Amino acid sequence: MSLTQINIQSSKDFIQSDVEFNCECVIDETSVVGLYNIYWIEAGSAVIYIDFNKYKIESDSLFFIRPGQIFSVASENKLLGIRMAFDENFYCNETLGKEIGCRGLLFNDLISKPYIIIDEQNKTMIEELFANIDKCFSESELVRNELLSAYLKILLIRCTELKKEIYSDQNSEREETPEFLRKFNLLVEDKYSDWHSLAMYAEHFGISSKSLTKKLNKYHKKPSQIIYDRIITEAKRLLFFSDLSVKEIAYKLNFDDPSHFSKFFKINSGQNPSEFIKQKN
Repeated sequence: MSLTQINIQSSKDFIQSDVEFNCECVIDETSVVGLYNIYWIEAGSAVIYIDFNKYKIESDSLFFIRPGQIFSVASENKLLGIRMAFDENFYCNETLGKEIGCRGLLFNDLISKPYIIIDEQNKTMIEELFANIDKCFSESELVRNELLSAYLKILLIRCTELKKEIYSDQNSEREETPEFLRKFNLLVEDKYSDWHSLAMYAEHFGISSKSLTKKLNKYHKKPSQIIYDRIITEAKRLLFFSDLSVKEIAYKLNFDDPSHFSKFFKINSGQNPSEFIKQKN
């Protein structure tokens, strides 16, 4: 991946820059993201990979990447846009339990796509927010940080509402279900390596496995598959980027027997671990 950043502006724990993805047809580099990233794509189109999942990105898209995710780009076309990056000290601590924060649907959505397409009605609003953030860097440090935090919060609020509208179109329970989905996403993120069965998650919410499935079935993905996919994602990260053996990864993900892990990986990814490892060579 060839990523060029220009007009880089930074404050404490916050960065904004113009970006240009100028890529060949293949992925030539993969990055492990260490910050919370928001990319506003202003022009172009490309295929991107986030945690080994493939997405087609067009102009007027916003995509969101959290620390630890694997991000790469493969395209003959050029993407132009703006990158905004921040760490948890800048914004996330004070919004830890809120839907608009770093543990909300924008950065922790295990069901839908990690991006939203901005229509013409909302495009001007997004552009103005990015323009206002750009102006903040001309202020003194004290004022700058307060303004950056405020505008970032507004941006996340607006984007969260747009994301919730996507789910509302899929489900008649417009208020309750996105919040329940957020809680389920967070629980999976926290417990995927320890809790492999749907029954454990259902027990946490005080409902049956059948009721949990019913709550989420309108999103066209069974909760058990969400859990399995998260385990597979972590397994792929470890297989691709760590020096751990398949046996060590199996135990790290709390499989009692490495052969059970290999079978699980094969069923849910279509490859066995050794076949997947060969892809990085």
